[in-house]
Order: sequence, then C-alpha cells, then structure tokens
Amino acid sequence: MNTRMIVCFCLLLAAPAGSLFAQKGSWGAGIEGGPGLSFIYGSQSIYSQSKFSLAGTTGIFGEYGFAGNFSVKLALHYERISTRTDNYSAMLPPSGMLQYNLDYLSLPVLVKWSIGSRIRFFVNAGPCLSLLLQESLWHLPENGNKAKVANETDAYLPVNLAVTAGCGIAIPVGKSFLVTLEVRDNLGVINIRSSVSDFERNSYFSGAEIKGYTNSTLLLAGVCYRFGGSKGLSCPSNDPEFQYIRK
Repeated sequence: MNTRMIVCFCLLLAAPAGSLFAQKGSWGAGIEGGPGLSFIYGSQSIYSQSKFSLAGTTGIFGEYGFAGNFSVKLALHYERISTRTDNYSAMLPPSGMLQYNLDYLSLPVLVKWSIGSRIRFFVNAGPCLSLLLQESLWHLPENGNKAKVANETDAYLPVNLAVTAGCGIAIPVGKSFLVTLEVRDNLGVINIRSSVSDFERNSYFSGAEIKGYTNSTLLLAGVCYRFGGSKGLSCPSNDPEFQYIRK
C-alpha cells in the first residue's frame, strides 16, 4: 500500500467528522492518554504463545456534538503495542523472553452516545487507522538487562486497521472543562505481517508465512475544553450552573 493510498484512506475516515463540524452544535478539544495491555495473536508459529505486555497511548482530540446525546470524536494518538513470546531463537541465550514493540500514529474516528446530566456516562465506537512508525524486537533475559535484537519494520505492513469500542464517564469541572475516564479496546482486523524477518528466518522459520493481529485494552484519562453549544452534552433547564453549555 503506497503513501497516496494511505493519505486517501485517512481523508475518507476524517470526512464524516469534518462535515459534522460545519454544523451548529457543541464542540470541544482536549488531550487524553493512558496505559494498557496488548498482545499480538494469530500465527501458529511465533504468536501462538503470545503473552500480554504493557502498552499505552497519548494524543489530542476534537469532538463535535451533532445531536442531543450524540457526538463524533476524531483523535490523533501516538500508540505503543507490545507482545511477549517465548525465546525461540538459537542465536540468543536459551532463556528469557522476546518482546515485540510496535509504535503507531493512530487516527480513531468514534461516534459517541452519552446520557446523564451532571455526570455523563458514554459509550463510543468506530474505526481506527494506524500508520507504523517502527518495530523493534528485544530480548528479555531472566537475569540482566534487556537488549535490542533487531529492527524488523520492513517485515510489517505500514498500516493497521482496528475496530475500537469503549465506555466511560465525563465529569464537568468549572464552566468549560470536562474530565473523562474511559476503558477502550482496539481489535485489529487485518494481518500486520508482510514477510518473515531476517532474524526470524535465521533463528527458526525457513520461509513459513507469519500472520499477526493486534489487540489492546487501554485505560484512558482525558481533559476536554468545551466551546459551548447545546448538543452532545445536554443539561437540565433548571440547573443554572450548567447553562453555559446552552450558549
């Protein structure tokens, strides 16, 4: 997949959000991020015994309320996806584990439904397109410090596509801010491997096809600044403390 196709796909994902921001309603912007757990699964060779590893993401987002309880959210994240496997390589000391780290620039596009007055409960879902920045393989010995084994970026597709879904709460702070807490899961739907790496071929795999799919579960905290409007975050008419949202 060449760069032009990737850019076109990003624009297609962003188009619905752009058209909604042109309408009259409430909108806001903020930052979010947090830790999580991830793993890569799918192949009967390398990833068949994958174990969870520490993951995380951080970034910025914009949100637009286009109906009473609905909004659309477009974000740009730096994301780390990791997995650990048993040490299968005869080129390394016969102990410890291997850790695969994949760094992505991710673009989730989410439709969110919220309910509540003071404290808002929400669920959201949508696609997430991720561009691979780099992949690195590390050896984690039982004793001693971890060591970088190889950079295998060329053995992975430059893009990953996932289905994203989450739920959480949003709490108003002052007249313009919301603090959010969310649990979100990203399930990859395409094979992220393009080939067998040199290290894998020299270590164990003579030429067998390798398939891998990502999955990560994240705990996200965020702060959103609301610019006003009555949609996407409805408030009771008898609550004067929240009437700034109806401007």
